[in-house]
Amino acid sequence: MSLKDRLNTPNNQNKEFEEKENNQTPKYYESEKIAQIDTLGILDNLFVDDDINSIYVNGARNIYIEKNGKKNKITTTFRDNVQLENLIRRNAQNIGIEIDESKPLIKFNHKEGINVLATLPPLSSSANIYIKCYKDKHANLQILSENQSISKEMSLVLEALATIKNNIIIAGERNTLKTTVLSAFAKMLPNNNIGFLLDNANELKINSKNFSNLDISNLQQEKFELINSIINSNPDMVLFNDPDEKMIANICKNISEGLNCAVITICAKNPKEAMRKIAFNILKQLPNLNFEEALKIAYEAFNLMIFCKRDESGKQKISSISQINLDENENCEIKDIFFLNHLLEHESTGFVPEFYETSKINNLPISANIFDKTYKHTYYKSAKNDAMEQFIKKSTNQDILRKFKKELPTNEIPEEEAIKKVQEKFEELKKNAKAEEQLEEIDLFEENLDDNIIAQNENQQ
Repeated sequence: MSLKDRLNTPNNQNKEFEEKENNQTPKYYESEKIAQIDTLGILDNLFVDDDINSIYVNGARNIYIEKNGKKNKITTTFRDNVQLENLIRRNAQNIGIEIDESKPLIKFNHKEGINVLATLPPLSSSANIYIKCYKDKHANLQILSENQSISKEMSLVLEALATIKNNIIIAGERNTLKTTVLSAFAKMLPNNNIGFLLDNANELKINSKNFSNLDISNLQQEKFELINSIINSNPDMVLFNDPDEKMIANICKNISEGLNCAVITICAKNPKEAMRKIAFNILKQLPNLNFEEALKIAYEAFNLMIFCKRDESGKQKISSISQINLDENENCEIKDIFFLNHLLEHESTGFVPEFYETSKINNLPISANIFDKTYKHTYYKSAKNDAMEQFIKKSTNQDILRKFKKELPTNEIPEEEAIKKVQEKFEELKKNAKAEEQLEEIDLFEENLDDNIIAQNENQQ
């Protein structure tokens, strides 16, 4: 049965789903309008740090930041809760939105393109602000590879997928790499192709001559007319950032009618949950189906899934790239092509995906051996990490150096700070060294380190 036939097959087994939806408890009012504001007071100073992923204000005295996967309380505070509440109310008033006890939740969009969610009592015990800081400069495959979020080989595959027609899901929990990977797709679209970004989360600002960036967060019924018009224009790629349930059902309908260039983001804990979530969203719009039929629609609609997560250290990574399909017996399948192993390195599963044949026809630079189970994935190294590796390798005392390399996260701190920390380690070793031989080895390493610092200063001048 084709995807279009599945969507049009009547079935009354799911009426209880519709009844459950109608009996949901009422939610607090949320403004439908997302308007731009100019300032968030003392919080504006935090936006200059590109490594901050999110900011959470839990009352005037409790401000937390999430940076490099770790959450910390900072010393910056508001004077009192009155100052914090006045900031929220003033911004709401400036954009013509009412916020009070009956309407205690509001969404803003900061001028920097940062999403802001604010609440007042009684919805929260005190005034709260949650800020998601998306940094588009990280949406670069080489930077992601330098951070070991993705391997070189997986980067090549994603570049190929930007030119091969596929319907792709980018899934993961919140604050992983979903939006970053979506933005990277836009940057990989060939210059002679036409693409559209339909941003339902009001996050992305893609500046590209061949890409139209459409903020649809404030549109209601008109968004579907817009989507259908765009799809009828036969684009080379359509990106959907954070589509709602109605949009997902509409996308699946358009796929059944021939759309084969959609890329969507969806929040989920694992790949199977992402597919179930799509199926439930289809059911909400087509309650005449049963769940199994809706699930088959989801699996038939999309070809590939890129799943993102945080590893044990909190770093954002692409944990798998998988093929999605129904097998010959109409069983739902998710077959991993690449995955993140227990050593937090990327591996190939040995499965050769269907798009590889298309890549050969289009003469794309993908070699079949990257899919071999024994293939060793590689990563780009940043220039500063290469420099650090070079002067570390000059030492004759490898035991000491291995200790430095293990204890010093050189890829997470500025190079100057890393060099300073290495020098401090040397001083500590000197104080504790008992053997003259060890002191001589440390002196030799320090000479090499000084030569490297001098050379770097000369290059900068």
